[in-house]
Amino acid sequence: MGKRDFERLRHVAFFDAMATELPDEYASQEVNHLTLAYFAVGGLSLLRELDRINKDEIAKWILSFQVHPEANDDIGVGLFYGFCGSRSTQFPLPNTKDPCCDVSHLASTYSALAILKIIGYDLANIDCKALLLSLKKLQQPDGSFMPTHIGAETDLRFVYCAAAICSMLDDWTGMDKLKAEEYILNCQSYDGGFGMVPGSESHGGGTFCAVAALHLMGFIQVDLASNLRDSSSINICMLLEWCLQRQVTNGGFQGRRNKPNDTCYAFWVGGVLKILGAYHLIDRCALRGFLLTCQSPYGGFTKFPDDRIPDIYHSYYGLAALSLLEEDGLEPLHVDLGILSAALIISSTQFRSLVRAHPGVFSLLTAAPAMAGVGSALRRLYLSVYNWVVFFGWAQVLYYAVLTLRESGHKAVYAAVEKPLQFAQTAAIMEILHGLVGLVRSPVSATLPQIGSRLFLTWGVLWSFPETQSHLLVTTLVISWSITEIIRYSFFGMKEAFGFAPSWLLWLRYSTFMLLYPTGISSEVGLIYIALPYMKASEKYCLRMPNKWNFSYDYFYSSILALLIYVPGSPHMYRYMLSQRKKALSKAKAA
Repeated sequence: MGKRDFERLRHVAFFDAMATELPDEYASQEVNHLTLAYFAVGGLSLLRELDRINKDEIAKWILSFQVHPEANDDIGVGLFYGFCGSRSTQFPLPNTKDPCCDVSHLASTYSALAILKIIGYDLANIDCKALLLSLKKLQQPDGSFMPTHIGAETDLRFVYCAAAICSMLDDWTGMDKLKAEEYILNCQSYDGGFGMVPGSESHGGGTFCAVAALHLMGFIQVDLASNLRDSSSINICMLLEWCLQRQVTNGGFQGRRNKPNDTCYAFWVGGVLKILGAYHLIDRCALRGFLLTCQSPYGGFTKFPDDRIPDIYHSYYGLAALSLLEEDGLEPLHVDLGILSAALIISSTQFRSLVRAHPGVFSLLTAAPAMAGVGSALRRLYLSVYNWVVFFGWAQVLYYAVLTLRESGHKAVYAAVEKPLQFAQTAAIMEILHGLVGLVRSPVSATLPQIGSRLFLTWGVLWSFPETQSHLLVTTLVISWSITEIIRYSFFGMKEAFGFAPSWLLWLRYSTFMLLYPTGISSEVGLIYIALPYMKASEKYCLRMPNKWNFSYDYFYSSILALLIYVPGSPHMYRYMLSQRKKALSKAKAA
């Protein structure tokens, strides 16, 4: 086997076998059955081979591990209603109805939810209320978490598991984030890394758990410039130095000082650098070379170079590390999608089908950060130019509207703003394409109706029916639109150009809509209603039968339908913006 070639087919065969039946050597880890399954399913997901498994059967199997409260149980006091790690327990208690009920565990719950996410199961079907209420009871006064209700060690692993669970369920009622943050900060060592508990030696796994949890909770930004400038929670500079010092001469990463490099730390430490936006600072070629020397001739990866027998743990993290390096044939991972985990992996295509507006979201940590790599730099340059060009278009609209309103009155406003309005609003078509190709995070489901309605007003009403152009509603429409868009495009323009936007602009971005959205929507509805008689009388854009297509179309009735869509659509969009405001401002306050 060529040591410098990625042996994808061998790895597919290895993980396919692991997903079917584990070797005898894993029998002693039966209590960790869900975690082992997570590695097997996650490995196939990374290799783009999920079709090899029966997703429905796996979902049914995973759900059988969940602990449910009895009718007379007091939820929030007593048991943890998560997932147990195996079908049996090492020490079953007498008179126990469910053999899982006394071993529901944070790590097993994390693994269960991760598998369900990977295979596309809707987590809304899970009893999240009981899970989250009982999860909160596991949090200790110092902010740490016990993994089970019967007690055990508390360290960063379980803080991370709790944060990942809340993120996947998109519900943070299961933990006190500020207390968890305080515990994490107490675990940062003098050298910049994080120990598993306060006062302990810095460790690659503990450092990942700390940084990933902070990222999920909104205390860490998604690019290096913002983290270096804005972070007041952890010492980013010392953390970066500690992480970069873990890459040794042969390209691999060690988990602690004076320890040999190990396959899994290419992910654990590399994942930290991905989250912080500093992955471009490592020697990527040397790391890839190290990982390929850890490939087993039987498929999978070994812990150290040139060993022969692989194990499922290092095999999974070997693939995850190569995915961070954007290896061909592996599913990419996206840090700016929110994510998580010890390997919470999900593809960009799977992600779009699983999450709608905000998602607990999922996958692991990657997607080249803003300043890393040529592709990312070009993306930022393009989006920066796009946002500032459209910003100036809307600035012209507002300037000419206000000037004309003062000098000539509202009847002359449309003629003054027509060209810049048509340019600025039509340019927004690109935002639909940006969402479709994954260039931005905005969901197309929210972008499409908003831009579609505005294009309809701009071209299908105002331009098409001049009788509407002198109405007062045109002035309220263009002023509402232009102020909104000037704030929005300047906000995103600064984010793309400089990596940040000032707090006052963030507040304007997520607050002014509360007034401007109702005035804009009211103007839109009013202008469509005013145009209806002219649509009916002129029969513009109508298609009458008979014709060669044997099809008829009436623009008048289509416009009525558009008006009716505003009835449920407007409150939905307003609630969506309110939820986005809450998330954005709470995240900014926490950071």
